[in-house]
Amino acid sequence: MKTVRFLSAQIWTIAQASSGNAVFIRSEGSGVALPVYVSESDIQNILIEMTHILAPRPMIHELLISTITALDAKLERVEIYGIKGGSYLCRIVIAKNGKEIRLESRPSDILCLSARMECPVHVDDEVMAKNAVPVDRISSVQETGESSLQENSMRQLLQKELQQALDIEDYERAANLRDRLKAVDAAESGAAGRS
Repeated sequence: MKTVRFLSAQIWTIAQASSGNAVFIRSEGSGVALPVYVSESDIQNILIEMTHILAPRPMIHELLISTITALDAKLERVEIYGIKGGSYLCRIVIAKNGKEIRLESRPSDILCLSARMECPVHVDDEVMAKNAVPVDRISSVQETGESSLQENSMRQLLQKELQQALDIEDYERAANLRDRLKAVDAAESGAAGRS
């Protein structure tokens, strides 16, 4: 049986690239980052957690957090432990009464949990070695006009969803999205005032 060595990493940046939206996971000081491609709605959920904005309704990872708390357990870590068929194999590791419980999960859910709980993402070193890209390549993609999502994309995603809700006359959803846009503006105003 192979001994798995994990690298401790965290969400480094979120970027748009020609192949889609990617969350880049990076170990501190590393020259490479692991791209995790997720849907636009998953990007929005991760950004919500990174900016500490409350969503109008609970999301699946919030249900997981509530369940872990209700069971009097503790989130130990999240892991990317392999790859199969082009998809990362991920799990959530919780502790209860001195025992570890491992739950299979989607990459987007472990990233939301990591952002919300500020816990590291443990990545199998072989997965990182075979799939990571140099960080200078990521920067050059961002500098060539394909902007980093972390700065303005929350607003862009919310505005796009707001317009879609208005187009189909879903006014309740539009009102929720408008309120979330106001929360983003307030958070940015507060951050600008502190700098």
